[in-house]
Amino acid sequence: MSQTALTTLILAGLGLVFGLIGGAITRNAREFRRRAQRASGLVVGLRASRATDGTVYYPAIRFTTIYGQQVEAETSFGSNPPPARPGQEVTVLYDPARPTRIRIDSAAGNGMLLGGIFLAVGIVLFTAGAGVALTQTI
Repeated sequence: MSQTALTTLILAGLGLVFGLIGGAITRNAREFRRRAQRASGLVVGLRASRATDGTVYYPAIRFTTIYGQQVEAETSFGSNPPPARPGQEVTVLYDPARPTRIRIDSAAGNGMLLGGIFLAVGIVLFTAGAGVALTQTI
């Protein structure tokens, strides 16, 4: 196998993997958003998760469901800087069947931004692989 063919295969393969992950994250975020209820919530804390490449912060939010149930839960998406600070009011999306499954109602907080980034990287890598293949056949 030539170096060019290997490069094409790696770029296109990585592009496909990133694209599939991005598509799955985006689809999951859209489905969650479709079934979720909205509530006003208060950020009551941040949990720091340390990794080799930095720290990610997950907000804990207190809110009341449409049924009057008080819930305090941690978001499933974290970031650095934090998506919200303690004391800040945010709009929460929550699963009515499992109110502790929450996301902040924003592109970064609900997974759409992360999914979009993975999808964009996948498209760029796949296109680069296709471009390498095309330039070698011309």
